[in-house]
This record gives sequence, C-alpha cells and structure tokens, in this order.
Amino acid sequence: MLGRMANPFKRLVVLMLENRSFDHMLGYLKAANYPIDGLDGDETNLPQGEGPSIQVSPAARSISDLDPDPSHEFPDVNLQIFSNSAGEDTGQSKMQGFVQNYAKVSGSASQGARIMKCFHGKSLPVLATLARQFAACDRWFSSVPGSTIPNRLFACAATSGGSLTQDAVLAPAAAKTIFEIIDDPANPATFRIYTNGPSVLMTNLYLARRQNKFFDYKRFKDDCLENLLPEFTFVEPSYDNDIRNGIFATSQHPDFAVDAGEALISEVYSAIRDSPLWNDTLLLIVYDEHGGLFDHVTPPTLVRDPQFPDIPASKDFGFKWDRLGVRVPAVFVSPWIRAGTILHQQFDHCSIVATIRKLFCLDKDKAPFNWREGQAATFEDIANLAAMRPDKPILPHATASDGTIPLPRAVVLSDADRQAANAAMAAAGMAPAAHIADPDPITPDAAAVPAANGRKPAQLTLQIAHAAENTVRQMGKKTTTTADQIVTTDDATDFLEQAMALMGRTVGAGR
Repeated sequence: MLGRMANPFKRLVVLMLENRSFDHMLGYLKAANYPIDGLDGDETNLPQGEGPSIQVSPAARSISDLDPDPSHEFPDVNLQIFSNSAGEDTGQSKMQGFVQNYAKVSGSASQGARIMKCFHGKSLPVLATLARQFAACDRWFSSVPGSTIPNRLFACAATSGGSLTQDAVLAPAAAKTIFEIIDDPANPATFRIYTNGPSVLMTNLYLARRQNKFFDYKRFKDDCLENLLPEFTFVEPSYDNDIRNGIFATSQHPDFAVDAGEALISEVYSAIRDSPLWNDTLLLIVYDEHGGLFDHVTPPTLVRDPQFPDIPASKDFGFKWDRLGVRVPAVFVSPWIRAGTILHQQFDHCSIVATIRKLFCLDKDKAPFNWREGQAATFEDIANLAAMRPDKPILPHATASDGTIPLPRAVVLSDADRQAANAAMAAAGMAPAAHIADPDPITPDAAAVPAANGRKPAQLTLQIAHAAENTVRQMGKKTTTTADQIVTTDDATDFLEQAMALMGRTVGAGR
C-alpha cells in the first residue's frame, strides 16, 4: 500500500524507455524475501506448430536476441494475450501467444522461442538494484495494447488522438498534452524536456512552437547540479544510432544494446542523487510498452465512469480504450521511499498525467482530459518514510550480458520459496497472477543473430520523421526533402535536423 504522509516532492522526473515487458526485465527478481509478482521460472508458452512448450530462460543477451523486432501492433498484442488477433476472450488460457506471434514475425520457430528469454538481477544490475533499493511496481501496465507512439501520447495526454497504430503521423501534432496545462500563464509550475536527438514530443504543434522547453540531454547533469530542473522534467533516450554525431541508441528498444540503456538510467539517477535536487525529487523510470516480449500477467479491462469525458472509439480498430496493454517495468526512486518497497497497486501511463495535474497544475480540481485520466491511480503519496534516508545507494556498472551470467536464485523457485512469495503478495492484498507451466518444456537455444550494421533507421525514427514533416507543414513551412526519401540513418539525421531548424530549434538548444 502507498503511504499517507505529507508529500515531500517538489518535482517529478520521468525517464521513459522502450519496448520491454516486466517479466522480461524484472521477473526473475521474485524470491521468498522479495515477493514481487514475477517469474517462478517454469512459465511456458505454446510453440509454433507441434512440439513441446517453450519455457522462460534467464539467458537474455544485451543485443542480438531480438532481430527482427518483435511485433507490438494491436492485432499482434491481441494474439499474444488471447491467441487470436481479434482480441476475443473465449475462455482460453491467456498470455500464451508470444512465441507463436514472434515465430510468425521472424519466420523462424527457433527465433520465436527467443521471446521467452529474460534478464535477471546480475544481467540487468542497474535497474534491478534501483528496484530493490527503492520501489518497484508490479502492476504498471502500458495504456494501450499496441505500439510506441500511442502509448507515449497516453503518457502525456491520456489519449492518442484516436490512433491505435504506430503509423500515427497526425495524432502527435494535434494532442493537447499535460505540458500545455502546466504552461497556463497563471500556473507557477513549469517543465523541461531533455532529449538526445529527435522525439515524438517535438512533433506536437504546441511544443513545436515552444522549442525553448527542449534541452539537450548533455546538459542534464550540470542542470541538476545547478538546481535548474522545474516541477516536471521528461527525459527521453536516444532512439537510434547516429554514428556521424557520436550518438548511440539508449532506448533499449530491440535490438539496441540494453546495457547502453542501463548506463543512461544510471546517469539520470546519479545526476539527481549527487545534486541539491535529491531531497525533494521523485524519479520514475518506466517503459512505454512491452515490445512483444513475454509477460505472464493478463492486462485488466476497464469500465468507464460516466462522470468523466468519453474517448471516441479508435479510428482503425473500433477499440474503446477499455483494456490496458501488457505490463511494463516501473521503478520509483526517492530518499523518502523504504528500500524493498513493492507496489501492487494498478497504474498505467495515464497515472503520470493525473499525478502531474494533481501536483503541479492549477486546474487540479477541474475535469480531467477524459475518463482514462479520471480513473487512473496517482502516485503523489508514494513516500512511505517519516524521515529521509541518509544513504545514497551507489549503482553497479551496466553489464553487457552474453546470456551466460549466473542467476543468483534457483532457475525454478522451490515450492517453499514460491509459496512464501505468493503468501506475502496475498497478505499485501494482491493475489499473484496465474502461472502457466506445461510439463516437459524446452528453453530457447537458437544461435546468436549477427548484429545489424546500424545504417538503416529504426522504425520509430522513420515515424518521427513523418510526424515532423506533417507538423512543419501545418506550421506553413516545408522541408527540402521528404520523409519518404529517407534510406539511411544519415538521411534521417539530415531530415530531422532540418525539421527541427524549421521549428526554430537547433542541436543543443534550450537556453
């Protein structure tokens, strides 16, 4: 349960990473003395075709496991959850379609089995240490059973403008975000967005006209030391390799290096910890969506409270926004949080919008954007210590996992450990989700996929480029080339730098 003490936070920093599920990243932390709703170690998924089921494995590698990118569009997520692309609940076992879906996407049954490979406390030391030293939430769900752009829009606007697909070119421009609410001239609070290259947010028309709100991530550490962070700060990773400018992806999106993202998490945490901001800042590390990776917890359905504004059904699938997406990692950091805190309360990305409105906006008592925001749990009362902790945990170095790092606990929990962890969860008011474990399974053992040369832009980079092109056009301007002409990462860099310049922003802007 969340604490009920006075709120000690003057500012919130959110670092949102990419496309990893809870079980994939933190599931193997489950133990008798750390009763998180994670992996017992014998969970399985149905294979493609005939043969034994595929069991989870603690052998995830930092890179080269997940090429091609697992799919996470709406029909694919439905297949992963319900074993059918329509998302129909026919009473079948849930969360059994991950292997089948990735086998279909990759064209390989052995590659499909890789979707069950997970990290653990030693192969993901930074995030795992923060989870255990502060607070982890094992019921944070992505807002949409779909891809990155809709989920990132929900994290800032509690809606995706009706779009449920990654091909969301128009929606980012038109969204009314929580940034706009904070920016009320009468509101004393303000915000900053730190980026290391292009972002979805820069294609929002309101933000595109306010480039002074964007800051180069290189400044983040110094700005923390100088006590310059405002009430709300949103930190974005780099989404692609930009070798020409010496930038490498830190988003952890498959198949970019997970240890590079771990290093980013460590940098953000350490910058806050070693600054005057530490005492009264709440850091949230969260992921936008699960990226098609295995998780054993079935996402909940929602029932609209009619006292809040409605959201029209999606334009593409008629989806009524009444079901959450797959679970993602979420870790809260503050010296006001007791080490080993585990939150079983249900959150989703709308919780970010709702909490910011409650903490920092003058209209906190007015109607929310819609019923999804209105019903989302807030986390302003997460502090559970009456006095601030004197310790400032030092993180281990990020580790490039090759899949062979030994797991600190038993691969499959003993009956005693399993029962102890489950009993502790039940005592805390949350029964553990059903675990499906078939007899005589196999574990993934496909050969390593050669690393990509990195010259082709990531899909998200291309989508940002198309969204930026639309935004620039709506501002009455025009790029000299089109997003359709992008072939290489250098093409993407050139196009997006041009688009940002037309919006009034240059690399390193923010003063």
